[in-house]
Amino acid sequence: MYDGERFSVAVVDNDQLTLRMLTLLIRRELPQSTVVWTCRRGQDAVERCLASVSRPDVLLVDMSLEGMGGVEVCRRVRAATAGVALIGVTSFSLEHYAADALAAGAQCVMDKARVKDICDAAVALANGRMPRTRYVSDLTAVQSHVLLAAKAGSGADDETVTRPDAAADVAASGAVTASLTEREREVMRLCAEGRSSQEIGMMLGIGASSVKTYVMRAARKLGARNRTQAVAAWLMLQN
Repeated sequence: MYDGERFSVAVVDNDQLTLRMLTLLIRRELPQSTVVWTCRRGQDAVERCLASVSRPDVLLVDMSLEGMGGVEVCRRVRAATAGVALIGVTSFSLEHYAADALAAGAQCVMDKARVKDICDAAVALANGRMPRTRYVSDLTAVQSHVLLAAKAGSGADDETVTRPDAAADVAASGAVTASLTEREREVMRLCAEGRSSQEIGMMLGIGASSVKTYVMRAARKLGARNRTQAVAAWLMLQN
């Protein structure tokens, strides 16, 4: 999702003191990140994540939000976009929230008090890796997005969403799959696993720029406008 060193973080928590403390600790632990915004309402967090000008690379979501709960925040954000890494955080039992939050598109659920571990998870997710923690999703953000977008029956964000009906049209044509070269299929398979261009390049012995070229070619054949749409269409073709 993110190949550079710097990345942006946002936090939604209904406690103002917690927001301040998390912001201070994140800035101390992650000098390579920028806390772009914080808010106390789930609806505000969803709206900011869906707007390209305010969309963070990583969102920390308090599970026990008032009004729109943390699980619903994760579900709405993930159904709309794969472009935001979601970390569920809570001061209460992780077991109470983990299953629902992961099913709603969160990539992991963590103890709010373990800020350093949360920061390590944010770095991993911002750089296209899965965090090493107990409650972690088996799906990449793209895979969760495709499933939740299809379930919701809506395509929300033009930058990161492939419409379910468009993906179905692609899947219906076997000629599309056959048109991809072996290397393009290999690259798309690794993209669908959530690997970055740099990781794929190292695995295949080619440069990251070459990986991006293969993705661009595959995207054209899949009728997609960008990498995320291409991965979504590829995943649909595998079902």
